[in-house]
Amino acid sequence: MKFLQAIPLISTILILVEQSHAEKCDRIKIGKEYYKRTLIATIDGYPTGMVIDPRTDHIFFLLNKRNYTKGLHLLKHGSLGIKQLAVPDDMIGQCVGIDTANNIIYIGTNQGLIVYDYAKTEISGERPLGDDDIRSIFIDKSDNQMYIITGSSREVFRFMNGTTAIKRFEKIPRAYSFIIDSKSNAFYEYVDGKIYFYSADLYEPIQYKGFTRELKYVLQLNNNDEAILGVKGSLFKLHVNNILPEKIAQFGFKITGIAFDTKNNIVIGTKGKIYRFKPINSNDPCPPDDYFMSNI
Repeated sequence: MKFLQAIPLISTILILVEQSHAEKCDRIKIGKEYYKRTLIATIDGYPTGMVIDPRTDHIFFLLNKRNYTKGLHLLKHGSLGIKQLAVPDDMIGQCVGIDTANNIIYIGTNQGLIVYDYAKTEISGERPLGDDDIRSIFIDKSDNQMYIITGSSREVFRFMNGTTAIKRFEKIPRAYSFIIDSKSNAFYEYVDGKIYFYSADLYEPIQYKGFTRELKYVLQLNNNDEAILGVKGSLFKLHVNNILPEKIAQFGFKITGIAFDTKNNIVIGTKGKIYRFKPINSNDPCPPDDYFMSNI
């Protein structure tokens, strides 16, 4: 009789253990896969312009707080802290671009491009490339072509054949951000606050429907050469054969930065936090963490 009375208690314990296990995993569906969410950094502000160095998994980002920026920061993989990149006093670091083919990390400043070296404590600004006010950098992995967005007018230029000479990018004369896939399809946020794509098979840009004028889009290419857009708390996949974006995830926070590493993890920034979303293996539903949580 006492054994029968204990059965409900055992069942309750099992349910609580299962619930605790599920909460620990903190699963979310992105596209057709489930991901585990891990908090890897807490920050005083919110990150934008996130870039991951594929050689080291280090994360670069611009830290913003209210209506001003607190400079470019670096979160090293497995590190216990985040450090600010020390650009020269007369320059303002505004973005990062990583040329993996040539093993170069570029920093865009208000006075041109400078190069960052992990081994040095400070960044040399003695020989900047050009004197443009560089707001964004995109490096096309298919041909290693580098593009920049300059000034308050957000004009788009590309570097010519590995030289320091630049030429206006005729397809996208002005933009807040843009990406180009391996098929030469361009996706961008124009200065009118709308999202467009310029297909390699078409002669004019096409506007995506279903978005309001936000001016707070986050646009990135994932490891499958797909255009991923973050707006408010949602992720969308953009296609060139459909003007309607495909919603692939909904989060409980506003997205301010997105980056993809070589392990198919997705790093997402929001106010006060940076999360890593790791694909869940069916054989390992709760994979162990390999990051220390960092604070700033």
